[in-house]
Amino acid sequence: MGNYSQISKGQWDSMAFRITSYIVNRKYLIAPICMIGIVAVAYGMMKDNSLIFIIGLVFVIAGYLLIRRKIKESIRNNP
Repeated sequence: MGNYSQISKGQWDSMAFRITSYIVNRKYLIAPICMIGIVAVAYGMMKDNSLIFIIGLVFVIAGYLLIRRKIKESIRNNP
C-alpha cells in the first residue's frame, strides 16, 4: 500500500472529481450501481442486517443522483 498521508487535500479533491466524472460519463456503470444497491437493501431487510441495508441505501441514492444529473444535462442540452 502507498503512503496516503503525503497527498494534499487539493490532490484528493482532484482524484475524487476525476472518479466522479468517469462514473457519470459512463452509462454502463450507473445501472450496476443501482442494482447492487437494490440487492443489498433487499438482502439487508431479509436477513435483518442493518449494515448491508445502509450500504445498499448509499448505492441506491448514489445511482439516483447520477441518473438525475444525466437527465438534467440532457434537458439543458435539448431545450
